[in-house]
Amino acid sequence: MIVYFDVVVIVNLIMNFLILYFVAIILKLEKNYLRLLFGAAFGCIFLLSMFSEKLMVLESLPVKFAISLIMIIISFKPKTFTSFIKTTVFFYIVSFMVGGGVFGFFYFFRQHETFYNDISLLNDISLPWWILLVSSVILFLFLKFFWPLIYKILSRDSLLVPLTICFNNNTKEIKAFIDTGNDLCDPISNYPVIIVELDAIEGIFGEKLKSCLKLKPEECLQKIGEVLPSSEWATRFRVIPFESIGKTRGLMIGFKPDMVKIVFDNKILETQNVIIGIYERALSPDGTYRALLNPDLLDE
Repeated sequence: MIVYFDVVVIVNLIMNFLILYFVAIILKLEKNYLRLLFGAAFGCIFLLSMFSEKLMVLESLPVKFAISLIMIIISFKPKTFTSFIKTTVFFYIVSFMVGGGVFGFFYFFRQHETFYNDISLLNDISLPWWILLVSSVILFLFLKFFWPLIYKILSRDSLLVPLTICFNNNTKEIKAFIDTGNDLCDPISNYPVIIVELDAIEGIFGEKLKSCLKLKPEECLQKIGEVLPSSEWATRFRVIPFESIGKTRGLMIGFKPDMVKIVFDNKILETQNVIIGIYERALSPDGTYRALLNPDLLDE
């Protein structure tokens, strides 16, 4: 029986590349297409088992797992062990989603079979080449509708980052949650907005200013203009419209800090191009975090 080795290699190479590419997108990793291609090509090494029974060890589960780890190292060069583990976890999540749950399960645990024009999963189960198209659609739906939920469940701790707010020679350190749904920007400066609980940062304000911030946004701005002697300070406060956090059309008071510092991925990010939006209620039911971070700040 004819074995279409070239078809098998091409299909596996494309599938491996797609998996690695989407992992890079999900985890916002650097995408070096040449490294991704080399990683995908290395993932095809188990196909050598088609030519000799002595190479059937390549079909064993431990060897396949080792191959996948080397693929990740080649493609992404993880700098930390935590990053390596996280990338590995999402590599398998995406792998199973690409071909659907059943395809991924059987593909990973396949032991002894031959390959034909239809890619065989087991002796009596074959997979036509157009699975690439179907898998791509499934993966798109996964990324579109299920990814945000799964990401929060599996990576909740990694979404919590230390945040330092500097204002008028005062600083406040709090925990912030990287909220992928927070795309709020200041309509005047177009700076991204970090939503922060008032109780968490009221210590950086004077008593008069704190009393102003507890008023309605429209009244607050007017009162701030009366309380602050310098017009320069007054212009750092503004009203920000929003459509979330329990309100269809709401307004929150915001201010421009001297600087914010964010510790993310073992790096300290500093920026002045940001607005702090003040929210009067608790953002986290259990107090795990006190601020919602706009993810755009991590790309600066």
